[in-house]
Amino acid sequence: MADLEQQIIVKKVKVPEEGAHGGAWKVAYADFVTAMMAFFLLLWLLNATEQEVLDGISNYFTPTTRTTSADSGSNNVFGGITPNEPGPTEDKRTESPDATDGSSQGKLNSSDDESGKDDVSSTGSAGEVNADEEEKRFNQAKQNLETQINELPPELEDLKETIKIDVTDEGLRIQLVDSREKSNFQEGSAQLTDHAKISLQLLADIAINLPNPISITGHTGRGEGGGQEWDLSVDRANSVRRGLRTNGLPEVRFETVIGVADTDPLIPENPDSPQNRRMTIVLIRQAPPPR
Repeated sequence: MADLEQQIIVKKVKVPEEGAHGGAWKVAYADFVTAMMAFFLLLWLLNATEQEVLDGISNYFTPTTRTTSADSGSNNVFGGITPNEPGPTEDKRTESPDATDGSSQGKLNSSDDESGKDDVSSTGSAGEVNADEEEKRFNQAKQNLETQINELPPELEDLKETIKIDVTDEGLRIQLVDSREKSNFQEGSAQLTDHAKISLQLLADIAINLPNPISITGHTGRGEGGGQEWDLSVDRANSVRRGLRTNGLPEVRFETVIGVADTDPLIPENPDSPQNRRMTIVLIRQAPPPR
């Protein structure tokens, strides 16, 4: 039997290979997670930041509002600024110490266009104001302010001794006096203390509802300014004016801002009394006092 050549059959089996997985989706997912993290971080910052600071940031990116001559809506505690210090919208025209003059007791008037003295809508005229009605408003405001002071929490008990209110022939007079424990200004400076800021807030809440023009007089203690008592008294009076503006009183309400140094002590028989260091704020009568 003849040898038969054996036929060899080779069978090739192709195993299908899966395509390579691309990494583009991972990059997209990482970008999405990063964006969401930034978004929630932004929401947290907006919620944790005070409104006044947000207003300041907004004003920074809108510089055209910094040069306007009109009062902005940023006269709050920050006012688009830093705490307790006027920002770019604050009126600086009456703050220069060079404007004071010791021979005239450091008198510092507001600008003519902001005086409000002849502004009927804010001050009226003496002939049109009923004296009895004005006296009634003064007494009601005095009572309201005394009630607010008496209802203050125990930690603000000192305010009862440092705010003196009375109705005089000149008008409704509020005096912010120093005590041995509390002062309205940092020693030897015109920087308001927290104690004074609370007092001005209470006073502004009452004064803003009355149309009367306001005068502010600064008094220093004997020898307190190191020979610069006149300048110091005017600077402090201006600090009070700015504090009242911060709490909502418009510039047009201020008629005079003056300093008398230590020439008019509250307690003449005791020149060293801390009460001689004071601020006198008067809501000036628009009609003669009733008999």
